[in-house]
Formats: sequence, C-alpha cells, structure tokens
Amino acid sequence: MSRLAEVLPRRIDLRFLLLAALLTVFGIVMVISTTAGSPRGDLAGKQVLFAVLGLIAAGVFLAVDYRILLQYSPGLYGLTLLVLLWLPLFGKRIAGSKSWIKIGGGFQLQPSEFARISIALLLAWILENDDRPILKTRTIVAIAAAVGVPVLLVLLQPDLGVALTYLPFIAGALFFGGLKGRWWAALLIAGTLAVGGSWFLLKDYQKDRIRTFLDPNLAARGAGYQVRQARIAIGSGGILGKGWKQGTQSRLGFLPVRHTDFIFAALAEEWGFVGVAVLLGAYGFLIARALAIARDARDRGGSMLVLLLIVNIAGQFLVNVAMNVGVLPTTGITLPFLSYGGSSLIATWCMVGLVLSVAYRRYVNV
Repeated sequence: MSRLAEVLPRRIDLRFLLLAALLTVFGIVMVISTTAGSPRGDLAGKQVLFAVLGLIAAGVFLAVDYRILLQYSPGLYGLTLLVLLWLPLFGKRIAGSKSWIKIGGGFQLQPSEFARISIALLLAWILENDDRPILKTRTIVAIAAAVGVPVLLVLLQPDLGVALTYLPFIAGALFFGGLKGRWWAALLIAGTLAVGGSWFLLKDYQKDRIRTFLDPNLAARGAGYQVRQARIAIGSGGILGKGWKQGTQSRLGFLPVRHTDFIFAALAEEWGFVGVAVLLGAYGFLIARALAIARDARDRGGSMLVLLLIVNIAGQFLVNVAMNVGVLPTTGITLPFLSYGGSSLIATWCMVGLVLSVAYRRYVNV
C-alpha cells in the first residue's frame, strides 16, 4: 500500500491534472456569478455535480489501458455512429435540434459531445498503423471519412457548433501524421470551395450571423446583438475588471447565454485583463504539458492520441474566444472546462483521463 502511494503521484501527471482542475474551478466560479439571483441559480450546483462526475469518468479512463481502447476503437466508433444516426431519425426535438437524450431527473445527455472521444481513438489507431514519415493516400482518405461521417450526422440533428468542434481533428491528424505540401494546397482549395458552397445549406439565422460578422453595425438589435454585447462586456472590464458578481452587462441580462457560449466575455468583464491573462496562461500550460506527455509516450498510438485530444480542446478554446471578441462568427461552441453543460464538461474530463492514461503508462514495464 505504501509503495502504491509512492508510485501513483510519480506516474499520474499531477501538473496536467491540477491545471484541468483549476480551469474547472474557474468555470464553476463564473457559473455561480453569471446565474446568481436569476431563475437559473441552481445551475451552479449542477455544474459542481458535473465536475465530480467528470473527475470520476477521468479516473475510469485512467484505470483502463489506452492501448486496449485503441485496439477496440473501430467498434467504439461504429457504436458512436449508430447513436448519432439514431438521434436525427428517432430523437425528440429539444430547443430546435435532436441532439439530446433524456436520462431522467431533469438531466439530458448530448452524445455528440462524447463522440469526440471515439473519433480521437479511431484516428490515433489509424495513425498508429501508418507510421511512415508521409501519410499514404488511403490513410488520408480514412482520416477524412472518420471525421466527415460524424460531422454530417451531427449536422442532420442539426448542431453546427458541435460539428465544427470535430474539424480540428482532421488538421491535427494530417499535420502530426505527415502530409505532403501539395496535399495541403489541395485541402486549402477544397476547404475554400466547401465554405463557399455551404452558404446555400445554412439556415437563415446562421446566414445572419455571418452577415453581422462581416458588418458589425448590421442588425445591432438582431443577429448582431450577441457580439456587440460581448464586446462591450470585454472592453468594460479594463485591467482589473469590475469584480466578481459585479459585471453589469452580465448581471443585468444584456449579455446573452453568459454562462455557456459567452462565459469568456463575462469573465473578462468581472476579472479584466488580469483574469483573462491568467486564463490564457492556464490553457497555455495545459497545452504545453500535453505536448510533453505526447513526446514522452511509450508508442506512436499514445503520442497521437494525446496530440489529437489537445488539438481538439485547444481548437475549441480558440474558436470560442475568437467568437466572443468578434473575430469569428457566432457558432455556439462552448469554452472547454468553463462553460456550463454536463455533456461538454464530462466529455472533456474523459479526454483528460485518456491523456493521463498515456502519461501513466509511459514506462515499458507498466
């Protein structure tokens, strides 16, 4: 027992774990602030419960050898696709989309958030089986299909925000797997054409968001309202912020969905530049620590798994912040660890558990 107590702290990457915990606590503090005194005042307690469940889920993923999960990743991925296909066909429409499964007690589960885990495992398994410096064409096609199919299924729900969170997986897999320069050029052209063509598939409210992104003064009280209020909140925070629970944009209800998509703007208003700098620093150290874990992983599969997971988290973080400051159109993407939401938080902590599993088994004799 004493030996176990001695070994565990050395093999569990405590720095990565503590950084993830710090960000989660930061999120709970902001959910308390943004919902206090409102009809949503009970959300903070739920977020604490989600954090505890996430920590337990991370422990489960830490206990399971990631090499076993990689071995069974095609099957896990197949089950994930069946669930994602079931939702648009037979799911119940909630808040305009068929993305949720009711589990009782007032709680709902969003399977598309957990699909990120299956996608990452399958991509890592694919890359583990193609260890050449430059990816083979069939591997590139497999990567595109592994991400493209769930993207299409989630778009059918429809949930554009979650579907976009899958895209960093393609860039990460191709970059770390090894891709010829001409393929990058082809992807750039294909991506540009796809973005242009997707305009005709967007719903009216999504087109309005892009129009207001291109012209912030357009529809200031309509589609552009969210971004304008977020910018006002961020700018009014100054250096030190207005103080916890003192954000007027947030507390008076001017800032929409301040506990989920726009929690970054609420944080900037209350904690100012200093708070934002601390948040960015925490994310930076988390990413750096994950890169170190990927470097020290015992095999290519573990290394690729960690890289893909952290690329997904970092990509989601960057898009959310860019959306809050008006650099990208509003897309409904949550801020990892901070935004309110059980599925998002628990799924992210599952990813933390996988990273810790790779770090724990970095030694050959484990």
